[in-house]
Amino acid sequence: MAAGYRFALGPDVGLGGHPSGLEVNMNGFMYNRTANGTGIGWGQGLVHPAHAHPEPFMLPGQAAPEQHNWGFVGTGPIALDPRGGAGRSPKLHCEYGVPVHTGNRYMKGGMNNQMEAFRREDGQNFDGKKNMPVLYRAKDRRFQQHANNNRALELESPRMLRYENMVGVKGYIYFMAKDQNGCRFLQQKFEEGKQHVDVIFEGIIDHMAELMINSFANYLIQKLLDVCDEDQRLRIIAVLTEDPVKLLRISVNSHGTRAVQKLIETLKVRKQIVLIISALQPGFMHLVNDLNGNHVIQKCLSNFGAEENKFIFEAAATHCFEMAIHRHGCCVLQKCITSARGEYQAKLIVEVCAHAFQLAQDPFGNYVVQYVLDQKIPSANAHLASQFEGSYVYLSKQKVSSNVVEKCLKVFSDEDKAAIVFDLISVPHFEQLLQDPFANYVIHTALVNSRGHLHNALVEAIRPHEEALRTSPCCKRISRAISRR
Repeated sequence: MAAGYRFALGPDVGLGGHPSGLEVNMNGFMYNRTANGTGIGWGQGLVHPAHAHPEPFMLPGQAAPEQHNWGFVGTGPIALDPRGGAGRSPKLHCEYGVPVHTGNRYMKGGMNNQMEAFRREDGQNFDGKKNMPVLYRAKDRRFQQHANNNRALELESPRMLRYENMVGVKGYIYFMAKDQNGCRFLQQKFEEGKQHVDVIFEGIIDHMAELMINSFANYLIQKLLDVCDEDQRLRIIAVLTEDPVKLLRISVNSHGTRAVQKLIETLKVRKQIVLIISALQPGFMHLVNDLNGNHVIQKCLSNFGAEENKFIFEAAATHCFEMAIHRHGCCVLQKCITSARGEYQAKLIVEVCAHAFQLAQDPFGNYVVQYVLDQKIPSANAHLASQFEGSYVYLSKQKVSSNVVEKCLKVFSDEDKAAIVFDLISVPHFEQLLQDPFANYVIHTALVNSRGHLHNALVEAIRPHEEALRTSPCCKRISRAISRR
């Protein structure tokens, strides 16, 4: 036996009670088991005395008491694991045993005859996986995996049978919907006919708001929205919109937002659409600025017509600047510009152009300005050019706004491009602008997107600084652009 482990059985070992003496020394910690069952063993799988069975447990194969082949087990709900904490696995509660055969084979026993034999080369008998040799750890893991897989296969059929029998019980469908396997079972029942859809619908309609934000049940709701009829969909909407706050709370939930988007996708009747819009409208800005809620508004823009989305366009025009400088709001605003038509789109673009100088310097607002430039609307671009006039050098030397100036050089008319180029080459110490970490990109874009006299004027302004072009890492792309001409 390895050093640090000592087992000593007392002289009187009887079948009618506990061993009269059991002493275990494990890595310097002494455990004494007395006749009345007191003591605590924190290592090697010893059971807490509070949960120990008061009587010995007879192992399978015992022919007569005089063989003295017994195992002492704990039947309490909590057993101590090898690290001294509460048992983390609701498996067997037998924590130690005594030899039942000669040699080095021992039994690790449990209730209901659940026994597992294992062999130790050093003759040590304990259940501590931490101290189990490496070769036996792998063997033990394979055994447990095989046992668990068999157990899962055995339970699969009874579980399905139980669901089948309980699906008609009032109130049980609600609990099944929140269970992962139960939710899948109910989704499968949808495919068996409309009568099953009706039964499941009646079982969950009163809990619709709660189930839509459940990690499992939200998938059941999405599936239900595909197979339910218009009357049932109207009942769902009525439940969700009786209190407008209810739908808003679901929309900002990571699970609920998917269910609400699915609901919006399936709406075809104007009465249903109006009910949803009336519930979303009071919390428009809250939804727009929310990680999950903004997708609900974008789904409305994708699936509803211009008349139904009128409330979105009007609210976006009112809160244009606030939306443009927000991480999520800027995405919704761009979607609004695309979806809007006529006066609604014009009003949004006018609002963006009115704040273009501030937005061009904002980490999120600059994307909205670039999006408007990409629309290539002459009146909008002319308005933006007037906003940026005389400030191109200032904007070119900033990380964010330099991207806006580059976009202007790509989409502006020749006249407006010339205004940008002359603004750049007229600045004192032009060589500093060439070596600026952001402005050098603007000058390179100007070289690529200019033609004729405008391009020649820019090249002539760069030529006197060819020495700086060769030595500065920021000027390499400019040098290559000139050499290719």
